[in-house]
Amino acid sequence: MSSATILTAQPFLTQDQNPFSLIHGQPQPIAAQLPKAGTVQWFLTMDVTNTLNAESSNTENLYIDFESYNLRIAWLYGLNEDWALRIELPLIYYGEGFLDNTIDSWHEFFHLPRANRPNVTDNQFHIFYDRNGQTLINLNTPSSGPGDIQIVLGRTMVRNQDSALSIWVSADLPTGDQTILTGNDSSDLSLWLAGDYRFNTDWSVDTNVGILFPGQNQIATLVVADQVIFAYAGIQWQVHELFDLRFQLNGHSRFYSDSQLLLLGSAYNMVLGGRIHASKCSDIDLAFSEDIQVGASPDVTFLLTWKSHFDCP
Repeated sequence: MSSATILTAQPFLTQDQNPFSLIHGQPQPIAAQLPKAGTVQWFLTMDVTNTLNAESSNTENLYIDFESYNLRIAWLYGLNEDWALRIELPLIYYGEGFLDNTIDSWHEFFHLPRANRPNVTDNQFHIFYDRNGQTLINLNTPSSGPGDIQIVLGRTMVRNQDSALSIWVSADLPTGDQTILTGNDSSDLSLWLAGDYRFNTDWSVDTNVGILFPGQNQIATLVVADQVIFAYAGIQWQVHELFDLRFQLNGHSRFYSDSQLLLLGSAYNMVLGGRIHASKCSDIDLAFSEDIQVGASPDVTFLLTWKSHFDCP
C-alpha cells in the first residue's frame, strides 16, 4: 500500500440522517484530493440510524420513531489531472428496525439523554408532522425506495505534497419519492470547497464548507430556506500502517425558515471511528454519529463504508 494512500485525509461519508433534511440533497463530505486522470474510485456506504424524537409548538407537532438504512453506491472518476466526476445512487429504507433497546442501553450506560425512550414500546415506526391542525406527513408503514441520484463535478485548485484544495458543485435528480421521504420531487444545487492539510507524518486535518440551494419544497405550508450553509471538519491520526482513528464534526444551518422545532432547524453532530486499511486496494470505515445538539438530529447513526483506492494498480 502506498504511503500517499494511507496519509491522505479522507472524511467519513455521512451527513445528517434526519429525513426532513436528507430529502434536500445536502452532499456528503468529499476528499480534497482528486483521483488521477483515468482512474476510478468506488464507494459503498451504509448509514444505520435509530431515533425517537417528539416536539411541539403552538402551531406544530412532530413525532418520529424509526430505524433507517441508507445505502449509497458512488463512483468517482478522474476526467483529467484537474477535473473529476462523481455519481451517487442511494437506496433508503424507513421502518421499525431492532436496535431500540440497544440504543437506550447505550445512552443509559454513557449517561446520555434518553428522552422518551424508557416510556415508548421498542421497535415501532411512525413519522408524523402536522401544522396548524393540518396533517402533512403521517407514515406508519415501513417503506423503501431510491433516493435522489446526485451528480458531482470537482476541480483541483491547489495540490502539493502536504495539502490540497478543490471546489465542487453538485445537482441531484428527483428520483426519490416525497411521499415516503426519500426525495423532495425537486432538484437541489450545492457549491462547496474541500481542503486538507497534513501537519506531520501521522496527523492531518480536513474540511468541507459550502452552500446548498434547496429546490422547491413539496411539503405543503412548510417553507424551505432559500439557502443552507453546511460544513464538515475532521482530524485524522494514523495510529498504525493498518488503521487510522478519526474525529469529525458535521453541521448545517436550518432547512425550514418558518419552523420553531429543533428537528427542523440547524443541527450539528460528532462522528467518531476508525479506518482499517483492509488491503492494498481498499479501506473499511467503522464509525458512529451522536447528536451533540440534542433533539436537532437523529439520536445515533452507525456508519460502515467500503472504498477502493484510485491509485491501486
